[in-house]
Amino acid sequence: MKGFLGIGKEVTWGDMARRALCVFLAAFLALYAFVILIDPYDTVPFSLPLDRAPASTNQRFSYPAVAMDPEFDSVVVGTSVVRLLKPSELEAALGGRFANLAMNSAMPYEQSQILKLFLRNKKHVKTVVFGIDTVWCEQQASPKFTGRPFPPWLYDGNPWNDAFHLLNLEALEQAGRQLGQLTGLRAEKYQRNGYANFLPPRSEYDLQKVQKDLYLDGAREILPPETPPADNYAAFRQSLDFPDLNLLREMVAALPTGTRKVFLGAPVHAITIGPPGSTGEADWQECMSRIAEIGAEFGNSHVLDFKIRSDITMTDANYWDLLHYGTDTASRIVRLVGEGVAAGRSTDPAYRYVTP
Repeated sequence: MKGFLGIGKEVTWGDMARRALCVFLAAFLALYAFVILIDPYDTVPFSLPLDRAPASTNQRFSYPAVAMDPEFDSVVVGTSVVRLLKPSELEAALGGRFANLAMNSAMPYEQSQILKLFLRNKKHVKTVVFGIDTVWCEQQASPKFTGRPFPPWLYDGNPWNDAFHLLNLEALEQAGRQLGQLTGLRAEKYQRNGYANFLPPRSEYDLQKVQKDLYLDGAREILPPETPPADNYAAFRQSLDFPDLNLLREMVAALPTGTRKVFLGAPVHAITIGPPGSTGEADWQECMSRIAEIGAEFGNSHVLDFKIRSDITMTDANYWDLLHYGTDTASRIVRLVGEGVAAGRSTDPAYRYVTP
């Protein structure tokens, strides 16, 4: 094959293959350099010094950088039931500089890993709020993961090896998201403290639809669940086993001396509680009592249980679904937490202040 217009040195198929390889390698290196410099997860030490907000839709990738930020001395860990607790409101109620690192459907192990990363290289941690829901109170150990991708390399505390894990299309996509946020072409998904309001616009709220979902197509009856033996209720509760609380105890034990611990029983809708004396209620209350024992063992702890029948949990209009309340309710919860922690007792019928 001749050169351009048939003039010059003949080009062989081998030459073409080498040139194609060079073009491919150049394009590959350019894309890789783009990913490294943009640094979508904000963990590579030699990336551009840009003011990045978390960009990944999976918080397991977005939150390690927030956890390692030395600006924060207080943190929320848990699942989506505490994601709407605003750091700015927590700071007003409890003091400190808060990050909210609660992750959708986070298993206990995943929660332990983000807290471990948050604690790394921090000598002073003012407050840790543990969002407690049923994931901690199961009668069998939870799996480590939910099936959502979890990147252990972002949790090992060594940012120098992170660049090797960015050689993939997912990282390239996230770099594009990050670039869009940096240039203002894309709205930031999270604040720099990890907070995001994940609810739809309030204008889209439909109470009838919510009630249909809450009460199984509008049938507003709560079927009575199986109840424990009425004559041996205390023994039934003592027989319960919550294996994941062993991990929770390890997490509390790892906290610096003087750290304030707040265990917040999340106020999911009352329909999830069950009638008084039911097995479900017994499970939950016993689990919270065991958590109070853990807190008492280490001191400077407060257990506030919002998963009770109250004007919060029994008001359908407070909820978008069985688990997720609105932002106004979240603000009220933060205010009540601040009051309960300051008083060392319950200050409102909306929650129980649990002691061993």
